[in-house]
Amino acid sequence: MITCTRCGNKNSDNSQSCEKCGHKLQSGFARFNGSPLSSKKNSDQFNITFEHADIFAKHGEAWVYALFLLAAVVFFTYQQVYWPLYILTPLVAILAWFRKI
Repeated sequence: MITCTRCGNKNSDNSQSCEKCGHKLQSGFARFNGSPLSSKKNSDQFNITFEHADIFAKHGEAWVYALFLLAAVVFFTYQQVYWPLYILTPLVAILAWFRKI
């Protein structure tokens, strides 16, 4: 029996929602029905989720900063004007430090 967390009604084990209030039920344990993929839909078989997506976001942001600096170096070297690089490099480093990258 699965007890509804909203209203406390007892429902059968194979119920998806509460018979009394319609709230989605969660069983609290996983069942094994032969094959581990038999209970999943085909669209969910190749669903990839990252455990630490925030780490990958920080790496992406660091790459954006690095590519920005590289583009600035190439542009200002081509223009043969170097003084903006003395300003941009510490500013990007301070920005990365404040963003904890």
